[in-house]
Amino acid sequence: MTGLRFCLPDGVGRGAGLGNELVPWARAFLASQLLGARCLSPAFGLNQRRYGRHFGTPSYDWIQHRLLKAALPVVEFKEADYLQHGGGDVVSALQSFAKENNLFDRKAFVLSTSGMWGGMRHIEAARDFVASKLYLSRFAAANLLQISQRLDPNKPTIGIHVRLGDFGAALEPHEYKGRFNVSLPLDWYRRVASSIYEQLEGNVQFLIVSDASPERLKDLCLGLPCVLSGDITDSDCSDMLALAGADLLVCSISSFSVWAAFLSNAPYIWYGPNLHKHDEGFSSIWGHEPGQQTKSSPTLQAIETALQSKYFHSRACSVDPDGVVPLSAIHQIGRSLRRTEFDLIRYGVIKSDQSISEIAE
Repeated sequence: MTGLRFCLPDGVGRGAGLGNELVPWARAFLASQLLGARCLSPAFGLNQRRYGRHFGTPSYDWIQHRLLKAALPVVEFKEADYLQHGGGDVVSALQSFAKENNLFDRKAFVLSTSGMWGGMRHIEAARDFVASKLYLSRFAAANLLQISQRLDPNKPTIGIHVRLGDFGAALEPHEYKGRFNVSLPLDWYRRVASSIYEQLEGNVQFLIVSDASPERLKDLCLGLPCVLSGDITDSDCSDMLALAGADLLVCSISSFSVWAAFLSNAPYIWYGPNLHKHDEGFSSIWGHEPGQQTKSSPTLQAIETALQSKYFHSRACSVDPDGVVPLSAIHQIGRSLRRTEFDLIRYGVIKSDQSISEIAE
């Protein structure tokens, strides 16, 4: 059922980055699947970054949205509604919200949702939807093909996201705690890359995705096998997917990097001074700090149980300002590398006596 049922990601802002636009879009998509409604794209016509060119939306889409909201009953799904209906998985919260507002029986409405609230955890079910939207965008596939032709398929690829252009200048390490959308020191990226390069004895390549000029990145790349994507035009979507496809991702403190890590299954590195360290023995970016905790946050008991489990494993790795990457993160790189020689379905081979325990090690 679609009819006159619409789910609309609403009002992010004229200068919002791609990562900011994707969160309410993913939430609106999940609502549309639950309610049998049509999911609309964000009003990219209002965004100065011209994302409409990527997703094939007209410059007047915001007018269409306003007309639609004027013609049909509008039901807003806000953060307060999400928390009131249980938090956690947004699908469960939406189902409870929809029942309360009789949306399953109504023939015509616009469900509107906006904002970055909820984090990536609540839209987990929309991960494939977002990946498909990015890949099927106008320029992504051709751009990704260009990048793949520059990379050696037999070497691990370390994706490094360097965000400089519209962020503030780098800070002292102690000033990063809890801050977002700030530039990281270029010398930290350099130390991280050098640490990885040395531990892998040079058998590695670095994919640098950045809004900075090649000149500003010169010291980072000096003496290292680096591939840059900065010369590829219209690369917003392809850059995010290329980072998500790396064997290890070195994140900036940005929603763009958060999305790349979210879309990836590989390990990723986060700048240590940005994290909150808790007395209970864990670190976090958000969700467990005073003023941020909600009933949708994992309980301390659940976290402590996970930390004590012998099966505990995290893709995330905190790296201090010295840039030394732990050996545990280096070991994860090899597990994700797709070497065709060792892949049966790619004409490769495996050891005849290989056991399950050997594969897991």
